[in-house]
Amino acid sequence: MPFCNADAINYFVEKARDCSTTNSYEARAWLLTASSIAPTNFQIQLEAYALEKRLGNAVGAANHFISLFSKFLNCLDEEIAELGNSVRNHHMNKGTKETPEQLFLLQVFSALPKDIQMEVLMQRSEHTAIIYEKCQFMLLLVKLYPDTVDAKGVGADLLYNVLGCESDVFSTFRNLLVVELVPAVLQLSKNLAPSKRLITLLNQCIEYYTIVPDPLLVGRSEDFIELTAKRWDGLFGIVDQIGIILSWKISPFFSIATQNSSGTAESMYHSLSLAFQHKSHYSTNELAYVSVVLFLRCLVTADQLASYSSSNFGGPSKLTLVEVFYPQPRCQPSSDLPAPIVTTVSQNYSVSSVQASINSYFITAVKLWQIITFNGNRIEREVRTILLSMKSLHLETWPAFQKFLIDFRIYTGQYNSSDIPLIENPLKLASLLCSMSNFKGAAAAALNAIETIGQREGTNFGENSENGKSGLAGSADREDLSFFNYQMHGKDKRDYSVQKRFHFISEDRFEIIYYAANILIRCLHETLDSAIDEYCTGHLLTLLQLEWPSHAAEMVMDHIMADIRKRGSFCYFPNFADFVIEPDFLETFMFLANQESKTVALELFGPGIAASGIGY
Repeated sequence: MPFCNADAINYFVEKARDCSTTNSYEARAWLLTASSIAPTNFQIQLEAYALEKRLGNAVGAANHFISLFSKFLNCLDEEIAELGNSVRNHHMNKGTKETPEQLFLLQVFSALPKDIQMEVLMQRSEHTAIIYEKCQFMLLLVKLYPDTVDAKGVGADLLYNVLGCESDVFSTFRNLLVVELVPAVLQLSKNLAPSKRLITLLNQCIEYYTIVPDPLLVGRSEDFIELTAKRWDGLFGIVDQIGIILSWKISPFFSIATQNSSGTAESMYHSLSLAFQHKSHYSTNELAYVSVVLFLRCLVTADQLASYSSSNFGGPSKLTLVEVFYPQPRCQPSSDLPAPIVTTVSQNYSVSSVQASINSYFITAVKLWQIITFNGNRIEREVRTILLSMKSLHLETWPAFQKFLIDFRIYTGQYNSSDIPLIENPLKLASLLCSMSNFKGAAAAALNAIETIGQREGTNFGENSENGKSGLAGSADREDLSFFNYQMHGKDKRDYSVQKRFHFISEDRFEIIYYAANILIRCLHETLDSAIDEYCTGHLLTLLQLEWPSHAAEMVMDHIMADIRKRGSFCYFPNFADFVIEPDFLETFMFLANQESKTVALELFGPGIAASGIGY
């Protein structure tokens, strides 16, 4: 009709706007008239929707929006955005205060039919360029319309629509995707079709749980293990559900392992080791993924327990794995079985009881890595492929993994000289060099560790500022710090057992000094028979007092005395009077001087001064 030109349309719209502030009925009449003349005109229908919004009529605005949505969907980007944003702000941003306009738009949205509500959120998600918002709208669809999402089978579309969005693993988008959207869709959509894209999604989830720290754990001590287990349970559930979709025979591994046992990492390892015994029943891929997830859980938790600072556990200590050395019996046991391995954790006051659980996580990680690398190249190759596919992990330079590999080789005796340049901690270096029988290098590293204490604290390590006492005895009970203690071997020399002991040592200066002494005792003892300088014997005698009394120290003392008798002389002047103060040692040398003075020449207090006058 000639009458329906642009000027006529504008005339009706202007008349409606002029009347809207004084007479809403007249304004509606103008737009109704215009609509009857030009029923397909977008401007008139959009103005009718805007009029109801200005009048605060949510139901009327919803009715006009329905008409607009069915006829002019491609022209409603702005209207869809404001409706979608109002819903997102209401449900996803709980801490923000909503404006009156946002609350009204929420009422308009609520008055829409459910299918149009879903379409609005879908359209908003597709047209936003911000991937975090895209993920939020996907999550809203799952939370607000679970039955419809499940019935229509659009769960996979929701996941795959955001799967291609590149994001940093630390981004808020990845957090929302992994922690909320993926579990919600997997729980809701039981019949998702298998797809390779699920593997990509699984890798993103594993990467997130491995790298990104949980803010809830910061400053938590007593419930750290419980919170950590709860967090990893989220990843376990994702692995189980994706495994079921991909028809993995091993799934739901974590759910079954938790039901059949206590749900600890160690019990899950036993379940996995049974699966490896029947690995022909499972694909390499499914065994590899379950192994990766359980291994990373143990590795990350052990690393957190070893590395957390005082703000987390109430103490200054970080824990470092070292080997503790004991004198070997002269008569080696005839059994060909390897010596049993004992792993202990520092009992120092600065080490939290929570940190003490590092033992089980580290040992389980070691066992897992052993079965991964032992069961043929296919499993190990698949595991490394999975780990390397997580780009943000940077496996080859990831500090936690590289530190574990060194500890693994030390723990299993697979170390070699190429490990030496990789170790920065002087205590760990001393431990490794001592294991390799490089006693000169081990002694130098141990002395360097003691020197480092003074540089770090700016004090003399002999001072104990906490209680005003000096020396090692002023800081702690000697039996608590001893590495030759009775608890490890029994109190009878005849019960002495050969064993291999590893220890998570703290950064406490006195424990470091005692461990350095353990290294030096080992170095001096192993070179005792070939030592030319008698001062080596004297130094060993002095250090041995730190481990006295213990039957291991008695063995070393017997060796020392046998060596002195064999030499026929012993000179430790002028150090003997200053440093040898243990009553048992003094009594031994007094007996030696009185009973064997004709065969053993002792020079302990200077030329011409007899040793028979030793007293205490």
